[in-house]
Amino acid sequence: MSFPTYSDISQNNTKILEKQWQDIQQRNKEEQWLLIQLEEVVKLHQAEHAAQKARKKVEKKTREEAKR
Repeated sequence: MSFPTYSDISQNNTKILEKQWQDIQQRNKEEQWLLIQLEEVVKLHQAEHAAQKARKKVEKKTREEAKR
C-alpha cells in the first residue's frame, strides 16, 4: 500500500480551496444582486409612502375647502 505524497495532498488541497473560493465568489455575486433588488424595493416603498402622504395632504385640503 502506498501513501499519498505531499505533492498529491497539496494538489488536492489546492483544488478544494479553489472550489471553495469559486463558491464564495458565486455567493457574493448572488448577495450583491439581492442587495441591489432590496435597495430598489426600499426606494419604491419610500416613493409610495411619500405619494400616500401627499395624497392625504391633498385630500385634507380638499375637504377643508369643501367645508367653506
